[in-house]
Amino acid sequence: MSLITEKNNINSEEHILVCLSAAPSNKKIIDTATKMAEGLQARFTALYVQTGTKAEAMDKERLEEHIRYAEKLGAEIVMTHGENIPVQIAEYARLSNVTKIVIGQSNARRNHFLSRMTLTEKLIELVPDIDIHIIPDAVKTKTYQKRPFAWYMEKPSVRDYFLTAFIFAVCTLIGLLFQKLNFTDTNIVTIYILGVLLTSIVTDGYLCSVAGSFLSVFLFCFFLTEPRMSFQTYAVGYPVTFLIMLISSVLTGALAAKLKTHAKLSAQLAFRTQILFDTDRLLQKAKGEREILDVTCTQLLRLLNRNITAYVVENNALSEGKLFSGAGEDTEDFLTKEEQQIARWTYENRQRAGASTHHFPQAKCLYLAIRSGNNVYGVIGIPLQKETLDSFEYSILLSVINECALAMENAQNAMEKEKNAVIAKNEQLRADLLRAISHDLRTPLCSISGNADMLLGNSERLDEATKHQIYTDIYDDSEWLIGVVENLLSITRLNDGRLKFKFSDQLLDEVIAESLRHISRKHDDYRIVSDCEELVLARMDVRLIIQVLVNLIDNAIKYTPPGTVICIQGTKTDGKAQISVKDNGPGIPDEMKPHIFQMFYTGKTTVADSHRSLGLGLALCHSIIEAHDGTLILTDHDPHGCNFTFTLPLSEVTLNE
Repeated sequence: MSLITEKNNINSEEHILVCLSAAPSNKKIIDTATKMAEGLQARFTALYVQTGTKAEAMDKERLEEHIRYAEKLGAEIVMTHGENIPVQIAEYARLSNVTKIVIGQSNARRNHFLSRMTLTEKLIELVPDIDIHIIPDAVKTKTYQKRPFAWYMEKPSVRDYFLTAFIFAVCTLIGLLFQKLNFTDTNIVTIYILGVLLTSIVTDGYLCSVAGSFLSVFLFCFFLTEPRMSFQTYAVGYPVTFLIMLISSVLTGALAAKLKTHAKLSAQLAFRTQILFDTDRLLQKAKGEREILDVTCTQLLRLLNRNITAYVVENNALSEGKLFSGAGEDTEDFLTKEEQQIARWTYENRQRAGASTHHFPQAKCLYLAIRSGNNVYGVIGIPLQKETLDSFEYSILLSVINECALAMENAQNAMEKEKNAVIAKNEQLRADLLRAISHDLRTPLCSISGNADMLLGNSERLDEATKHQIYTDIYDDSEWLIGVVENLLSITRLNDGRLKFKFSDQLLDEVIAESLRHISRKHDDYRIVSDCEELVLARMDVRLIIQVLVNLIDNAIKYTPPGTVICIQGTKTDGKAQISVKDNGPGIPDEMKPHIFQMFYTGKTTVADSHRSLGLGLALCHSIIEAHDGTLILTDHDPHGCNFTFTLPLSEVTLNE
């Protein structure tokens, strides 16, 4: 494989264009252009212009060989169509910023000044600002001679013969009718020209159109001129009429056949272009490798009108094949063990294999790897039992497969990015937890250890008031540690999915009263008010909801000065049970509010008892309420302070008399 593909982006100013043809010397021209592109480290493109004529089988095979040869050497294959080859080459060269054109020397020669310009002369005239390198034809062969007036005749079918005969029979009947109605011969001639047009539209190739032109003259002379049923004529001007009629019919039929051929090529090109656009749009929306592969195979089924077999790589192994088939087609032989083995060989060796290749040519399908760089994401099989793919179809096929590989690569990168983000978040949580354990828990533990040591060593020298204060400090520190450990265990089980919920129907006023019994002894310095509607029955895990209330009330006690009023209110609002914990303390700064429910977020607020918060309480409350299908929000309390409000689902009350 040439290194041109890897070097294409090095020198973006140079662009080499080589013109492809079926001439035997075209390989030499491709080699010359390849060396030029390698030397200049330039972009390399091979262009073939389809003229709409029916090429001979030998020429078509040679052309396919030259296209594959240029592709092997690293050229980007481009195909366009048009009757005027130099105009098409010049137009593409201008639009693609081509700097040098490499083309073979034309076999045509100008014998006199009225002769038409050769292809190379016309190209030089059209693009005088582009360097054109003309390579002499050193390969002399008698088997290949390009026709200056290329009418490659295709043998018509029986249907074409029948349609041609039917059309001109109808034209003759209409001509006889026009004669009886005393129409002029001019009108009858136009009927036959119309018949030639219809023949060129409904039949394939040029032969029926040309045959119809001669047939129209024959029928007009034999049936519609005097004497009838004879090729003799009494009118002096009829031979001129016959000649003009013949020339007009031939030109009309030829032009109509050309227009029909170019219309088919344009429609085919538009369809394939639309397939590429649709594929790109659908792949952008697809999620996951399976969906990307389904979209790709569906589009290939539309493009090639062939069955498609597809294999995706899962856990570093090729999965079982999946078949995408059209309606009413025989699809039994495309997923046999032999075919799947060839697909696995394609995956393992990163090479195409199967029909039309050197590896397993007896296979029913051509297998291509969906790859990007050294990564293979799957294998696609294209059946080639009836007919092979032409170069244009093959290039479109490769474009779709490359789009599929790029989409799979992006999907895999997104998954890796998401995994890395989760790992980074877990690492950050682990680091925060270690920081909290190593630093924040050390303070209360040192306090407990110091106070206990003082009691052990100096108990007789301490008065009762001092001992009571030490006992109180030890109790408060141990309670704080117990609360931290409980929160840590609960949030760990909740995030791991190991926390089992036990839902039951509970009255709000009873739950609030029970939570107040678990509040720290320091609540004596605060005024806690409870206001709850009666008979508000909610569905909850009562143990966890009590922990939520305890955390919210303790949070209010920690961050507000003594004397603060804390109000717990339970109501029924909008079909849900709602509990609010309000205080009239200093409140929370606006910049801290978006992060208040994040784990390990403590902000800059100082805790009243000098213990540093781990930032677990509110995060745990938020997770518990979400598990109850409720919401926990923070709002400002008028005129100052905080208002934490959460909702729970209501339970139906059944009264039995």
